[in-house]
Amino acid sequence: MEIVSPGAQETLPPYALTEALAARVTALGMEDNLKQMREEGYTVLRDVAPIETTDRIREAVLRLSQETEGRARGRSASMLLGRDPVFEEVVLNAKLQVLVEHMCGKGALLSQLIASIRPRGAPALALHADQNWTPAPFPDHNQLLTACWACDDFSEPGGATKVIPRSHLHRRHPSPKEIEASEGAIAVECPKGSLPVWDGSVWHGNYPRQADGERVVVHITFSRLALRTVENYDHLDEKWLDGKPHELSVMLGREDFLGSTTIERGFADYTKLPNTFAWAKT
Repeated sequence: MEIVSPGAQETLPPYALTEALAARVTALGMEDNLKQMREEGYTVLRDVAPIETTDRIREAVLRLSQETEGRARGRSASMLLGRDPVFEEVVLNAKLQVLVEHMCGKGALLSQLIASIRPRGAPALALHADQNWTPAPFPDHNQLLTACWACDDFSEPGGATKVIPRSHLHRRHPSPKEIEASEGAIAVECPKGSLPVWDGSVWHGNYPRQADGERVVVHITFSRLALRTVENYDHLDEKWLDGKPHELSVMLGREDFLGSTTIERGFADYTKLPNTFAWAKT
């Protein structure tokens, strides 16, 4: 691990640690996790909390998923922070917070806290990189970190996360041919209560669920604070925009999928996702 003293330079190099963060890494025994993140783009955090915490998380997800409306009822629960105290424990978990600072810097923002419930027969999710609204080549400094709090055992038949180790070194999105081939993909298998974690550049998806029962997962994403808007115009509602040029809606972020998640819908407005990804690559 490269350890840099505070004030030694303006920008901390990718994967370097401050002395304070290095001490936390050592105290939590996370050296191998950081090495795997650097070399392979993902890792699995184990023994992050008592198993009773995971049971509380699972119960809360199943309960709150019933408040989701429409086709996602019982299958998704979104915007979880503030809906049950257990989710404060999730985002403040000591091992997770070490990786968040290491991969997204100090001041990292909670980007998404959403749960999915996958029954038998749930289809696979195709390979992708989470930094899908970042143009390639991806920056040397990682932009996003995603973790999955596994409320059930992760296995390939159970629909575990699929990852291609070292694909983060490409610093780009996978091509259609690479998505179809999925060459080198492995299942991230781990016991209930673990946290598979990956960076924003690594190619990943998941396997179809072939096992009985349900796979309950809380997806936690953090992002760097860079490019956050200086001013907030949320007070300008749809009534204010009515009849005004489309460009105003675009510049206020109302035509992309970021920030469009609602508790009732249970996920983001995916009708706006194609434009978001296409615009980001221009």
